[in-house]
Amino acid sequence: MKQGYWEKEYRNVENLWGYAPSNQLSKYIDLIPKSGKILDIGIGEGRNAIFLAMKGYEVEGIDISNTAIKRCMELSKEYNLRIDAKVDDIRTFDVKPGAYSCIILSNVLNFFTDNDIKDIMTKLRNGLQQNGLIYINVFDEEEPSLTKVKERCHRLADLTFYDEKNNMYLHYFTKEELGSLVAGYETISLVKSNFLDITHGNPHYHSTLEILSRKKEG
Repeated sequence: MKQGYWEKEYRNVENLWGYAPSNQLSKYIDLIPKSGKILDIGIGEGRNAIFLAMKGYEVEGIDISNTAIKRCMELSKEYNLRIDAKVDDIRTFDVKPGAYSCIILSNVLNFFTDNDIKDIMTKLRNGLQQNGLIYINVFDEEEPSLTKVKERCHRLADLTFYDEKNNMYLHYFTKEELGSLVAGYETISLVKSNFLDITHGNPHYHSTLEILSRKKEG
């Protein structure tokens, strides 16, 4: 199952995603309201959560990997920070209405079906305060690994696949589709990046889209 896949990925390396926070979050941190919590979905070892907690924000996070949560809690204790992190699945996690001033989805939505993605985004829209921010980072249609995915996985739609070996879904986003997830929001930043990943395995490139949006009044 997907949980087993990510548990294996985290156990295979000392740190899966690195320690630096997402560039767009650090660049626009002053826009995040102080009025509510930050929800970090797919918190991993805590690279974004640690950064935000250091800036005085109250951070809550979930991940399906026990190892990731354990490392995040160890790192937060090392920095004498309080982060509420636990093992959970966003599909069943109770997102309280209007509780969050910022919601983070970094490298998360690529691993759900289209219907799950729609349900997740509806749940998160309800959980976000007015003028709150939502940050999404996804692999896009130019992701280099997509070539191999097309060869070994079952295609469900144009950019959606089922990985039978790992019992998980793989979805790759176009810029238009990503924008549609936050329709009605104010777009603060939309960035396409190609970067060299040296945090795990052999050095390899990724192609990603990042969007930071604000929930508008009304």
